[in-house]
Amino acid sequence: MYKSKDKSYFLIAVIYWIIYMVGLLIMGVLYKNNISHYNIIYYILFAISILIVVLKDKRVNNLGFTKENIKQNLLVSISLIAVTFIISVFISEYSFDKLLKVSFYYLFYISLVEEVIYRGFIQNYLFGLKANKYLIFIIGALLFSFTHLPFQMYVNNNVSLNYVIEALPQLLFCFTFHLIMCLITYKRKDITIPIALHYAIDYIQRIL
Repeated sequence: MYKSKDKSYFLIAVIYWIIYMVGLLIMGVLYKNNISHYNIIYYILFAISILIVVLKDKRVNNLGFTKENIKQNLLVSISLIAVTFIISVFISEYSFDKLLKVSFYYLFYISLVEEVIYRGFIQNYLFGLKANKYLIFIIGALLFSFTHLPFQMYVNNNVSLNYVIEALPQLLFCFTFHLIMCLITYKRKDITIPIALHYAIDYIQRIL
């Protein structure tokens, strides 16, 4: 995880990120015009990231999954997910079925996809840049932060520079969040725990 690569990897990461941003922008336009199934683009972008890694590397390590520390990582991750859901049952006014539905949404649609794309695929491929690893993590954090703008502008009905200014606290949070997730991934050599932690943070915020 997060090891030096040839420069073609960095180029692929940047090109994919641009395509991803365009995809989010299109999703925003579709959402604004009340066109259903706009999230199909999200699934396509996810599939493209997996396809790139499989074709380029012939393995899934650069998606963030390795065999190192796998038992411990899975144990911690499953425990965190289970405890988070159990706590939500006691503190939330939602029905069990509603909580289960929201839980699956944040675990698979949000956390799994974003961790694979950003802490797995893009951050790994950015190491094609011959630079200090901390600078590469910062570049990844900036890219992750900016992706929270295109679609959210349309959701908040404010497609303007003013929204960017208003969203600065959120962008700063996303920037810091990425760095923390990268640190955990780097130490654990896998994105399993970041997926669980990402889920726990987003899910608890949602049900509260």
